[in-house]
Amino acid sequence: MKLKTIYLPIIIILMILVVFVGVFYSSPLNVNNTNTNPVHVSLNTSFQLKINQTGIVEPANINITFLNITEDSRCPEGTVCVWPGQVKALFRLDTQQSQGNLFNLTLNSNETQSEKNITGYSVKLFSIDPYPESSKRTSINRYEATLSIKTMD
Repeated sequence: MKLKTIYLPIIIILMILVVFVGVFYSSPLNVNNTNTNPVHVSLNTSFQLKINQTGIVEPANINITFLNITEDSRCPEGTVCVWPGQVKALFRLDTQQSQGNLFNLTLNSNETQSEKNITGYSVKLFSIDPYPESSKRTSINRYEATLSIKTMD
């Protein structure tokens, strides 16, 4: 009986560690791709970003970084699906007033855009390319987001 009371806390601690390590290593951030070529863009114009690429928005002096695709369940071309699916992208917005604002934008297959208002700016996502194909898995390096940023009036 004493053995059970001694080992039970150890087993619980080990289980918590296993869960913590699993969550940590399944983080959606894609730190292996190092696309460091920033793109200089203007407010109110659409532009494209690849994974881990930053858009420097002028004259607002803000940065937006496309960090990762956290979900792509869109129905692949050439297939029939019960649900059309969606694509979810993770971004970071850095302004002079606020750094490290993480947010997701989600496009359903029947939507033309997704919008998020954050720190005085409106960020719109118009598309995520490429669209999935049934014959091959899309490499994370191929994803490109088309978006725009404007000041909120």
